[in-house]
Amino acid sequence: MKTLSTTVLSACLMFSYNAFGQEWKNECVGYYQLQLPAGLEVALYPIEDFVNPDKRPESANGIKVQLYGVPEITFRKNYDLKDIDAVQAQFTEFYYGNYELGISTEGKEPIDWSAYRKREEGDRDFAAFVAREYELRDLRLFDEPLTPEAEFKRKHGYLTKEYPDAFSIYTNRTYSVFINKDNRLYHFWKESKKDTSDKSPTAEKQLRDNEPEVLSLLNRFRARKLYEVPTEQGFCLPYGFIVGDSGHEKRNMAVTYRLKDHPEVSIFFQDSGTNPGPGKQRPDDKKSAKDYVTYLWNVEYGHSFRDIKLFGKGFSSPTIDNRKGTAAFAKFTRYGKEVDYGYVAYVKSGVDDNEPGLLFYVIRDSRQAKNQPSMDKDELEKLAEHIVSSVKRR
Repeated sequence: MKTLSTTVLSACLMFSYNAFGQEWKNECVGYYQLQLPAGLEVALYPIEDFVNPDKRPESANGIKVQLYGVPEITFRKNYDLKDIDAVQAQFTEFYYGNYELGISTEGKEPIDWSAYRKREEGDRDFAAFVAREYELRDLRLFDEPLTPEAEFKRKHGYLTKEYPDAFSIYTNRTYSVFINKDNRLYHFWKESKKDTSDKSPTAEKQLRDNEPEVLSLLNRFRARKLYEVPTEQGFCLPYGFIVGDSGHEKRNMAVTYRLKDHPEVSIFFQDSGTNPGPGKQRPDDKKSAKDYVTYLWNVEYGHSFRDIKLFGKGFSSPTIDNRKGTAAFAKFTRYGKEVDYGYVAYVKSGVDDNEPGLLFYVIRDSRQAKNQPSMDKDELEKLAEHIVSSVKRR
């Protein structure tokens, strides 16, 4: 694989909101607002993979350890690891505060909420079954004693608490909140910090300690439409909004969109704060902005290209959120010999939370053009530059 060089003169280009006659709409991600083209779809968890998952039983060491397929993010109606629709969405991830989030696509029919709750409880019953099966195996093989029933229940038991259009499930170490709004599922999962003074945490203790936070979340969360940008303080997630938070929560909100009329064009924006949490795409602030952009092209994206080089203006220095960023427009050849283009822009985080790390890209994958001409490289670049110029703190 060839790699691009960083020794290209920087440049910056600004242009009007009406470039190429594109219709623009405001959208929000994390604490930021940006202008995006009308007619987008968002990479999310397919609703069917939540409420009616495919049966995919798997066994390990003679013990069944999985019954259903695990939901993942994609543009398809169902997830397929090898499908291009999933590859386009590979860097999408949703983290807010200490929560990992799951957000589903919109269902065509109302969700059978009771059945979904029972399925989630069934997943935890199955996990306890697997744990006991492994203990029984160890008893047979190594004469290891079984965990006493009371202790086993403490470790693997759970409590369910129902609320209007929501329920939560508490275990001895974690809790999950499930919300049903506008035929979508919103899932908030949190693992408690280890308390070394508490040797025997229980689901009951999790409920006592965390229900006030759960109630606060339920009172402040609301669904929103795509392109609906709230005016009050809070945090934007795809099709959702958390009202009246601190405005400085730890987060790693990375959203991927694509154009409905040009599905070969995907758009990615990430607000990772100044201290990004877990995730697949965590900015490396030890690198200079230019080195990080080069790394993104050569390693994160470029590993699947047979050739890559800077194109047009090459490196530029766009203004992102009133800060000087670094961007690079590149031309690349895939191993299938398709020639494509992409634009990456990045601004490093500062010490002040008002200067978080922001990452953005627009990439064309001509294999997704669906029997129509791919978007022209010049239009693609101007599309990207317009979006970058519109990024601002909401």
